[in-house]
Amino acid sequence: MKAVRNAILCAVIPLACAIGATHAQAQGIGRSGMYGPSWDSPVTMSMDKLTAQQRNEVVQIRSKMMQMTMEHDQTMAKMEMDFMQSMMDQQKQLLDVFRAH
Repeated sequence: MKAVRNAILCAVIPLACAIGATHAQAQGIGRSGMYGPSWDSPVTMSMDKLTAQQRNEVVQIRSKMMQMTMEHDQTMAKMEMDFMQSMMDQQKQLLDVFRAH
């Protein structure tokens, strides 16, 4: 029983460190003092001062930015799911090795 507990501890500690590091990277912590994307800030210029063509451009740019943000979030979620599945598979392999020992 003690060997199984040690095997679990050996598998969980690196997993916790990896998840923490991945979370910090995903949040932008530690990259030159940045804490997330700066393009989410609202545009301070009033839409009233723009021409109709400029307003259309603004709407198109904002919708493209929203679409790109959604695609990015979906991709990151998929990558995180793949990562977690891979880590769980490796943990199972590690436990199998320790059980066979």
